[in-house]
Amino acid sequence: MSIIITIKSEDLSIGKGCPPATQDLKLNTKNRDASIHADHIKYGPLNVDEPGDYWKDIAEYWETTEEAAQKSLCGNCVAFDISPRMDDCMPGQTSDEDGRLGYCWMHHFKCHSARSCRTWAKGGPIEEDKVSEDWQERNQKSLEERKKKKKKKKKKKKKKAAKKDACYHKVKARYKVWPSAYGSGALVKCRKVGAKNWGKSKKNEGLEEAKEKKKKAGTESGKESSLRDWFGRKGAKGKKGGWVDCNAPDGKGGYKACGRQKGEKRKKYPACRPTPAACRERGKGKTWGKKAAKGKK
Repeated sequence: MSIIITIKSEDLSIGKGCPPATQDLKLNTKNRDASIHADHIKYGPLNVDEPGDYWKDIAEYWETTEEAAQKSLCGNCVAFDISPRMDDCMPGQTSDEDGRLGYCWMHHFKCHSARSCRTWAKGGPIEEDKVSEDWQERNQKSLEERKKKKKKKKKKKKKKAAKKDACYHKVKARYKVWPSAYGSGALVKCRKVGAKNWGKSKKNEGLEEAKEKKKKAGTESGKESSLRDWFGRKGAKGKKGGWVDCNAPDGKGGYKACGRQKGEKRKKYPACRPTPAACRERGKGKTWGKKAAKGKK
């Protein structure tokens, strides 16, 4: 039986190289200390010669005897790796009079065979390179899955935060009870019409629309609702269907057609409008456009 139990730690190497904690003393110490203090792990005893109440406490946790607990050691745990490849990863001396060092694939640090922890599981130690590599591969997959979940959670949180738009704040401020069924319904309506328009009565909305239409209809050029309408006007100069150059009076009270004939010169840049009436719009007068630069036709 294979069991993988993980804690929040910096742990794995990519591929089948040495685990980082076997090469980095600081990382190894960080993961070991985390395992000592974590309530669901409690790696120990700190001093195997003077264990204190460690075996008593862990026996109570497992609901067994101290004698049985003292036989459940890192040295015979399913995740304790003492394979040849792991021995090569261990710098310095790996054994002493109490036992030897191995790598813990559950908590990612170099642990001692004479100690134990609450996540102990029978079936060890790992003595073959192939089994060691399998553990590393499973741990790597587990790490990648945790990263994906973390990324997904972060994305979900960001999306949730993004939903707190202008409508959210506007509707929430209007309702004393939040969240509520009425508030949720109002939020849906607000997002449908936009925060700017939500909350207006139909009467007010009608007035706003009428004002906009009136404003647009107030000028001759305003009658052109789009570029398509503008370019669609064709016909004789000065007529309803033609354009005129407001900067080119024809001397008869009107204006020349927009667009110069071949060889024709005009003093100013063209200021084309759909009708002669548009040339007399308020604010324009005789100051249409700019004078043409010297040398330009």
